[in-house]
Order: sequence, then structure tokens, then C-alpha cells
Amino acid sequence: MTARATRIGVWLVGLSALGFVAFWMLLPVFVSSEFVRTGIERELADITGQEIRVEGRVDIDLFPNPVARLNDLRIPSDTRQQGETPSDFLVVDSVEVSIPVTSLLARKPEFTQFHFIRPVMRVLVDDHGRIDLGAIGGRLGREITRVREEISEAEDAGETPPPQSTASARQHLGTVTIDNGIVEFVTPAGEQPERITAVNGVVSWPRLDDRLTATLQGIWRGAAFQQKAEIDNALMFLSRRISGVRQSITSDILTYSFDGRLGIGEAPFAEGEVSVKTPSLRQLLEWVGADITTGGAVGSLALTGAIRGDAKKIRFENLSVTMQESTGTGVLELAQTETGKPFVTATLDFEQIDILAFLSAFSGLPRTPESMAEPVYKEILEQMDVDLRLSAKSAAAGALQFTDIAAVTQIRNGGAVFELPDATAYGGRLQAHLKLMPDDGQLVGMLGATLTDVNGGAAADALQLNGLFPRGTTSGNVTIQSPISHWSDLFRRANGEMSLVVTGGQLNGVAFRTFGGEGERQTFFRLQDNTVTSEVFDRLEINAAIQEGVIIVDKGAIDYPSGTVQLNGVIPYGTASLALTTIAEPRSEAETRIPPVQHFIGGSWDNPYATPVLIPHEP
Repeated sequence: MTARATRIGVWLVGLSALGFVAFWMLLPVFVSSEFVRTGIERELADITGQEIRVEGRVDIDLFPNPVARLNDLRIPSDTRQQGETPSDFLVVDSVEVSIPVTSLLARKPEFTQFHFIRPVMRVLVDDHGRIDLGAIGGRLGREITRVREEISEAEDAGETPPPQSTASARQHLGTVTIDNGIVEFVTPAGEQPERITAVNGVVSWPRLDDRLTATLQGIWRGAAFQQKAEIDNALMFLSRRISGVRQSITSDILTYSFDGRLGIGEAPFAEGEVSVKTPSLRQLLEWVGADITTGGAVGSLALTGAIRGDAKKIRFENLSVTMQESTGTGVLELAQTETGKPFVTATLDFEQIDILAFLSAFSGLPRTPESMAEPVYKEILEQMDVDLRLSAKSAAAGALQFTDIAAVTQIRNGGAVFELPDATAYGGRLQAHLKLMPDDGQLVGMLGATLTDVNGGAAADALQLNGLFPRGTTSGNVTIQSPISHWSDLFRRANGEMSLVVTGGQLNGVAFRTFGGEGERQTFFRLQDNTVTSEVFDRLEINAAIQEGVIIVDKGAIDYPSGTVQLNGVIPYGTASLALTTIAEPRSEAETRIPPVQHFIGGSWDNPYATPVLIPHEP
């Protein structure tokens, strides 16, 4: 029994091997090059709706898996400009197609595995950069058109459109592998086409009612990127219905991901979770071709949150934003004005923020004193409207530090208002504003600040200020304005006024007897070399007008316990110099009046000198 079973097994194996050999011997009958060429041309023509031309030879490899290789495949384009030679929609150096043996034996081949080697695709886009997939024809185009008609008829009848078409389940597509391809986006105006080069990846869409998945990489505008996408119902999505979408883009310039529901067409819609991260916002805007110029060297930016948007407005909720290492949370909206200008509104709360970096991004304000000579570009203020409300536990403006700030930024009609309604600064309060307003084709800058009980010594230390800078409890305000073509004009050509009151303070190296004390008088001395110890004054008060960048001290007085020093003169901003006169009047209870002593103070702000002024002797 065992021997008989063994013989039967050997015969079965032999017959199987003989059948396999016979099958492979007869296979060339079913996979002749002309038969395969005709089948592939028919399949691609049915998918694309275009005539397919294989102008090169067709090679067939049967081992280890049957594969047909078509050389120089072309799909012509129906769209062309008047008088132009029609260009090919798709040109492929070589197409490798997996041969389905079972369908060949049935003499009804269906090819679903394509490998495009060095393809060049030219896609026509309209003036708004959109592609009408329903106009491409073929199996896909017919289904998109039919589904759109079903949706339109259902909506006109007040019915709910079907979630998908049952006819689509019978329509297969396949999987396309791309090797070193090029995609060109051609506009009707015949402009220089956008190109994506070095395209490699896989696009899989087995049937029209299946999920579409794509993993592609390429080079666009000089930057390499990788893109992944999943569309749950791609046919309904391309038919302008809302579908589940997951997509991501990764490059050195941008890292982006979206997971939610998305719809395209006349009424676009988006809802889901989004994440955007870039090391340079300026570089990102240049890369994507946005007609928006940042005002300064804006660095990293990261956004994560929930998004909901349509054709009119995009809203980010539960937003976490990190801008140049400053992290905040809040709500942000993007919309368009009636003129089509972008309109940004936001309410954000930061832990810490760089005020100068923020102002630089929206206005171009230089972040360092050395850059103040740069020109002002009013075009930055004309490209978008902005309404931002910010708050932060701490903030920095250069070397200055603030806490518990509230800030408002408004940009409209080519003008801007930056307000700091409230902030804590060095033990006191600060309010400030910067306004840039258009006037007869140029900008007028307005700057104002109000101090209340600020520790002037701490502020001076932060700014590393020396010389005649009062150190004490400081209150006051300054308001200036000037036409500006360069940022430095705001101070060099400033007109306005200022008032300052300092109590319980000091001037480094200055006491009352420096200018009016008894004893030997110095004929010429530098205040920073003065050996007299600084004396605490009771009150310093200055009222001044500002004209063309020159501070004109109309009234100034320093009250010491020993007497009063009156001040007047000018302080030119442009030359950072001093030209002041002091009159020291000793405080005495005696009947004999001590004559006042007058000095002239000149030199620079940080290195002033003083010399007594000779007064004619009174008989």
C-alpha cells in the first residue's frame, strides 16, 4: 500500500511539472508583443480618455514574473494655444507593466501595475492655479462627471447625495510607480511653467471606490520634499464632496500635516487637526510664492491646533504657536477683505515674547540701533490687514525687560498702530505706542511713551547707559512725530515734547557742590573724572520741546538739600552731544545772599565736560 501510494505521488508530481512546462511553453502565444501592446494601449486609453501611442519597441520578460516594457509612450493633449503645436500630456521613456497571466488566458487583459520610468507630465491649470479633473475624460473623468451630476440633481431635488456610487466599485485603476519624473503646470497665458523634478514614489488607487494612497518625493523651486497622502473616498473627493484626508509634507523649509475632513471645488472646506513648522517664515513664503513680504528676518514658526475653514474664512482654535522660541496659545483667523487682501485676526497669550521681533515682522522695524539707517518700506503695510491682541507674562525689547504686558497691533489702509496699553517695567508702569500713517504718499511716524514710578537706575543698567542719566524713581512722557523715509528719521527729524520727573535719584559723579558749592572752583573738568561723590537729589524735573531732532530744555531744575541747579539748553539727537547751561543757587538761611554759579556743559552724552561761565561782577 505504501509503495503504491508513493508511485501515485511521483506520477502526480511529474504530471504537475509537465503541465507547468507546457504552460510556460504556450505562454508566448498569449503574450505576444503586439497583443500586449494593444492591450496596454487600450487600457491606458480607457483610463485617460486620450489616444495612446507607443512609438518604440515592446519587450517582454517572462521570468521571474511576466513583465512588458514599452518604450517611448506618449499621450497627446487636447488643450493647446491658438497657433501652437499640440504638446503631449504625458511622455514616458519606458513603461514597465506587470502582465496578469490569468486575465491573459481569458483573452481579456486588465493591467493594474505600471512602472513609469522618466515620465514628463504637462498639466493645464487655470488662472487661479486649479485643475479641472472632470475635463480629462476617460474612465476617471467620466466617473467624476457622472458623480457631480448625481450630486447636483440630488441637491436640486432637496435630497441628500449618496455617499458613493455603486457603479464606481466596478471601475478599477491600479498602482503607478514613478521613477525620476517631471511634472509641469502650464497656464493658459503661456507663462513659464512651474516644474517639479526628480519625482519618485508610488500612487495606489485599486478601484474608484477605494482609498487613494500616495507617497511621493521630488524637488520644487530648488527644495527637496516628501509628500504622503491618504484620501478615504478619492472619487467623491475629486467630485467636490467632503472626504477624510490625511496628508503631510516634509522638507528643509516646511513640515506640514493635516488629519481631518477636506473638500475642494467652488465651496472648499477643511476641518481637522493641522501642524505647520518652518525654520524661516520668510523663506517659506518665498518658496510657496505667497505675495507677502515679512518686515524683518523672521525666524522659526510653528503652529498646531484645530482648523475649520471655508472659502471665506479659516479659523484656528486651541492654537499653539511658537515664533522664534516664544510660545503662545489662543485663536487665529485668516480671511479676505472685499478687495481680496488677506486679513489676519488673532488673540494670543504668550509666556514670553520679543517685542522688537514682533514689530519687525509686521513693519520692518530694525531690531538693532546699527540698522536704524535702513529705509522704510511702506509696501509691507499695504499687503495685508491685521488685528492682533497679545498678552504675555514677560517680554523683551532689546535689553529692556517687561512683565504682564498687553499689546494691540492694527494694520489697515497702509497704516499701522502698535500699542502697549499696559506693562510692568522695573517696578513701575509703562504705556507706549508706535504709529505709522500714510500722508501724501509718504509715511509719518509717531512714537509715544508714558512712564510711572519706573526705577531709572535699573533701566539704565539694562541699557548700559552712562553719563548724565538720572537714576531714581522716574515718571514722565514723551511724544514725537516725523515724516520718515528711513527709520532713523523718527528721531533725527522728530518734533514733539517731553516731560520728566525723577525723585530720590542721582546723576553719576554729580553733586550740588559740583556746580555751586563753596571752595576752589575747577576751570574745566570732565564729569566722569569728577572726584566729587554723587549726591542724592530730592527732585529732578525737565520740560522740553523737540524740534527737528533737537531737545530744547525750556525748564529744568534739580533740587538738592544744599540748593537748586537750574538747567536749560539743547541736546541734539543726531550728534549725540550736549549744550547745556547750569545755574546753581545755594540754599542759605543767612541774610547774606550767596551769588549763583553758572557752568556750561558740553561734549557727548556719555562723556560730558563742564566749565564755569564768567559773570560780570555786580558793584
